[in-house]
Amino acid sequence: MSSAPFRLLLVEDELADALLFQDMLSEQDQDITVHHVQNGQEALAYLCEPGHPPRPHLIVLDLNMPVMNGHEFLTRIKALPAVRSIPVLVLSTSEHPGDIQRAYEGQVSGYVVKPGSYPEYMHVLETIRAYWRGLVRLPSLEEVVQGRAGF
Repeated sequence: MSSAPFRLLLVEDELADALLFQDMLSEQDQDITVHHVQNGQEALAYLCEPGHPPRPHLIVLDLNMPVMNGHEFLTRIKALPAVRSIPVLVLSTSEHPGDIQRAYEGQVSGYVVKPGSYPEYMHVLETIRAYWRGLVRLPSLEEVVQGRAGF
């Protein structure tokens, strides 16, 4: 596992779900910083903010949100060269095949259905953390900025 700080952008409209996610994740790894926003519009504003906030290593996205839902957010972010290479993981209650298909067509890196119990949720978050923090290699910010990240 990497010991370097890991930045995650959580796009989730339900405050209780966001707090649970953050609490469970912090139990597993203190080096993960979670920035929470409540919808796709807030996420876009954060990612495109002047002064460039720290680029997240991963975006965890709910689909069903007010203002701008997850599908709309995916369409917008994947059209922006500066941020389109950030991996997006959908974490949704929806098991609808249409939502899953549309998410992958929108270039998500993965789709996970929110589990119904605390132990299952802990297992899901541990798996997500182990995969994104330990197994995969992500492009560095410098590679993305210099255009070497394979756009």
